[in-house]
Amino acid sequence: MNVVVTDISTVKKQLVISLDSEQIDKKLNKAYEGARKKAKIKGFRPGKAPLNVVKRLYQEQVRMEVMEELVQDSYSAALAEQKISPIAQPAIDKLDFPEDNSTFSFEATVEVLPEFSIDTYDDIELQKHSSEIDVADVDAELEKLRQSMAQFKTIDERSSKEGDTLVIDFVGRLDGDEFEGGSAKDFSIEVGSGRFIPDLERQLAGLELDQSYDLEAVFPEDYNKAELAGKSTVFTVTVKSIREKDVPELDDELALQISNGEMETLVQLREKMTEYVTSSKASEVKNKNVEELLSCLRAKVDFELPESLLNEEKERALDTTRSRFLSQGLEPEMVDQLIAANSEKVAEDAANTVKNTLILEQLAEVEKVESTPEEISARFQRFIQGSGENPQEVFERFKGREGELTGMLQREVLMEKTIEHLLAKVSYKELESAPETESSEAAESDAVAE
Repeated sequence: MNVVVTDISTVKKQLVISLDSEQIDKKLNKAYEGARKKAKIKGFRPGKAPLNVVKRLYQEQVRMEVMEELVQDSYSAALAEQKISPIAQPAIDKLDFPEDNSTFSFEATVEVLPEFSIDTYDDIELQKHSSEIDVADVDAELEKLRQSMAQFKTIDERSSKEGDTLVIDFVGRLDGDEFEGGSAKDFSIEVGSGRFIPDLERQLAGLELDQSYDLEAVFPEDYNKAELAGKSTVFTVTVKSIREKDVPELDDELALQISNGEMETLVQLREKMTEYVTSSKASEVKNKNVEELLSCLRAKVDFELPESLLNEEKERALDTTRSRFLSQGLEPEMVDQLIAANSEKVAEDAANTVKNTLILEQLAEVEKVESTPEEISARFQRFIQGSGENPQEVFERFKGREGELTGMLQREVLMEKTIEHLLAKVSYKELESAPETESSEAAESDAVAE
């Protein structure tokens, strides 16, 4: 076997693999012998037909089987010989297997992990974010709880107003023609929520039930679809339902209701909410530091990213985003438009995620960070809770791919532990407060006077 390796890029290699006639004949002879044992040829007992007859009848089938075996066997041998570890399936091209069986050759293009190193990370200095909370933070979360417990009643004696939830049908037209994604039926929207283009949503207050309106609206200049940005349109809106929100009082009764009887007073609810806000704030601070840490690490190295890893991460991110939008009740067409509008951001985030993973995997090895069976088991329990499935359903989903599941959980544990390890070793600095300038003081005075 002869193998010629060419570096197409830092993460892509081309292997030209060729075999001589001796290797080919050996594989073909073995295949023909196997075919003769199984062949049922009229006039001959099983396994007793002349080889030339078997070759004449089964040549095409045998050659196809042998070709697949030659590719698989020689490709695996070439990887071992050249010490190449591909990260995805190869692209096989230029397969050459002449009728005289004199030669056999093909090209295999594979992707490999990039080679890089981070000399040091001890010089990384992160911002020391405050994790303190105040009464206003707790009050804001209590208000969210109160709003979540709101009841809705259908209104038919008055027009819509801000805060109402409308169920509408709408059709948008640009220069008299309907445009893609500009219409929906039974669309639910809270007036003032900011889910529509501003110029249109401002006009949703004051509408009557069971009435249709032609509302002129101009799309923002920075709208995510260039063909609509800054354009004047007309939306025909039909009001099918007006619902008014009835928000309960923040009192002991609400505390009892929210906690299913576990808390009897508003004081207890506030204490519980304070614990929640404190924990959330700590998580927020940690997430900021993680993002800063990863950004600093990415800035230290520059390497090419394998296309297969990028595509895999983009698909995963797109699937997650699509599922989230659909769960919010958005129409599939609108979801596709939102995803298309954010494609550049998705690609950028995917690239950062892949780069983060490769860097952390290397640092985990350098710092000798390892996972334990107990940690992997705990991570599996978290995976179960997050998926909403029971363990048996997950095992069924990964049936035959148990190694893939274990590998995924192990990588997640290593990523988390490596991040914790690095956060404990880098230094932190106090946040710099912005100096007050004369202009900012003057603006503050004007605002107060106004």
